[in-house]
Amino acid sequence: MSAALSMTLVVGVLFGLFALLFVPLTEQVKAITSLESVHYDKFNQTIEQIDNLLKEYNILKAEENLEKIITTHTLKYIRSINLSSAFNNIFQLIGSLFLGVFSVLFISFFLLKDVPRLRRAAVNMVSTERQSKMIQILERSKVLLSNYFIGLFVEILIITGLQYVILFLLDVPNALLISVIAGVLVIVPYIGVVIACVLGCILGALSAFTAGGGLDTTVIVWKILITLVFCRLLDSFFLLPYIASKSVKAHPLEIFIVVLISGSLAGITGMILGIPAYTVIRIVAQEFFGDNNFVKTFTANIN
Repeated sequence: MSAALSMTLVVGVLFGLFALLFVPLTEQVKAITSLESVHYDKFNQTIEQIDNLLKEYNILKAEENLEKIITTHTLKYIRSINLSSAFNNIFQLIGSLFLGVFSVLFISFFLLKDVPRLRRAAVNMVSTERQSKMIQILERSKVLLSNYFIGLFVEILIITGLQYVILFLLDVPNALLISVIAGVLVIVPYIGVVIACVLGCILGALSAFTAGGGLDTTVIVWKILITLVFCRLLDSFFLLPYIASKSVKAHPLEIFIVVLISGSLAGITGMILGIPAYTVIRIVAQEFFGDNNFVKTFTANIN
């Protein structure tokens, strides 16, 4: 029953987050598809300004046209698409997505349900004289990892709330949608700010464009960019090192180095899982190799 309730709560939170993002995105798509001619004139003026700017800096030749280049490459890409192959890929993607979600839910439910059995199995895998150390590893890993993920959740809430307040006060359209997306991307240390800024600026530009002539697209984009960069700098230099170091008992510089190394080894996935993996490695090293001076040094804080 506890496993079922836990899974229901997690699925409910994820579904609520999806609904929160889906409604504004749907409204944005409807606004774009119902644009009037005045909006297209404004869009053409923007393209013309960019075109003149690129020609001024000799990025485009005098006889070249940005609109024609975009149209040509878009049509070329569309003609290269094999419709039958595209439909097959779409169906495969939907099938893989459904299978992946079902597999995660199925495996997670039975992992939660059989925690005592898995714990006993892990203990029984080691020799009798080391079983007490394995029990300590499991207990300490559970405590430190729980602290880390709770701290990460609090970090996301703080950054999301701060971004929303600033964007709302600056009168940025779709402030909640942009704040939630940028807040969720906190789970990707350091590099997440780049993704958040790109998505946030695109959403802000589309919102300003579909709102008519009352909003300046450039001003909206700058407001979003400055807000997201400011909040992520605050997070990267203060919240993330403090929360991570306090929850997993590691120095902030140690956390930063771990994120860099894990990111270089496994990309974004490594950056997300680097700190939890490093925490478990430290606990295992301390329990089994605690007499080693090197191990004593880098595991001293988790005693």
